[in-house]
Amino acid sequence: MKRLTMLLIAVAVIGMCTMSVSAQSYSNTLYGQEGTASDGYGTIDASGQGPAGDASDNYTNWKYQYGSGSWSGVYSWDGDAWLTEAESGDSQIDVECDIELYWAETIENNKIYFHIGNPFTATTTDKTAYVDGTYAANHLEYVGISFDNTSKEESDFEGDGSGGYTGVVLDGMVGTIDNHNTDISSESFDIRFQLSMNGGAYIPPTSFGAGAHNTIPSSLWWSPTATGMTLGTGTMSWQVRIYPGADQADGNYNLDPVMVVAPVL
Repeated sequence: MKRLTMLLIAVAVIGMCTMSVSAQSYSNTLYGQEGTASDGYGTIDASGQGPAGDASDNYTNWKYQYGSGSWSGVYSWDGDAWLTEAESGDSQIDVECDIELYWAETIENNKIYFHIGNPFTATTTDKTAYVDGTYAANHLEYVGISFDNTSKEESDFEGDGSGGYTGVVLDGMVGTIDNHNTDISSESFDIRFQLSMNGGAYIPPTSFGAGAHNTIPSSLWWSPTATGMTLGTGTMSWQVRIYPGADQADGNYNLDPVMVVAPVL
């Protein structure tokens, strides 16, 4: 949500961060819809009444009250029972509550440096890192990795043979220079991302696309059904594994995708 929090940097250097769905006006939060035709309860209009008068009014807790009424009369034992003497406003108590769709996360150990000193003895453990975190959600979310800021296309992501994906980014780690400052941008190797939530197995992504509102292009997505995401609070963990060959050219390699979330519609 939302933020740009770096998730990974590895040399082999990997960068990954989180960001929100791109809605610049924020007019379609529930508060943003207040007082419009999309307002779920038009009797009360709290538009423009947030305490800060800026975007923070969408993600803070506050209340707004207005209105008044007065009435006086005498009681009659027939007819409408009460005979009004005078009245203004009304005595009806109207209550409206907008609860926004909310997501929060924490990430730790999110700066990763892989050093392969001897590629011939490097083990799977040497080439695997874990980035742990927590989440809080009142709406189930797809969690994804967006490659929108890279040149990656769908064909750059390894398929599983049945229409899905393995999580491997083919030639995802691209060379920069070697220790003689020689350009090695023609060199590359694969990297894989898998996700575990709430202690479940690390699984590959379930789809590729632009997200629920077509606002987050070129992204691998993990569905909440596949990951076992639950409402409330939970844990998440990324498994990041690199696949340099034993004969991989020496030098510095990197990749910088972005971690994103999008709500289930």
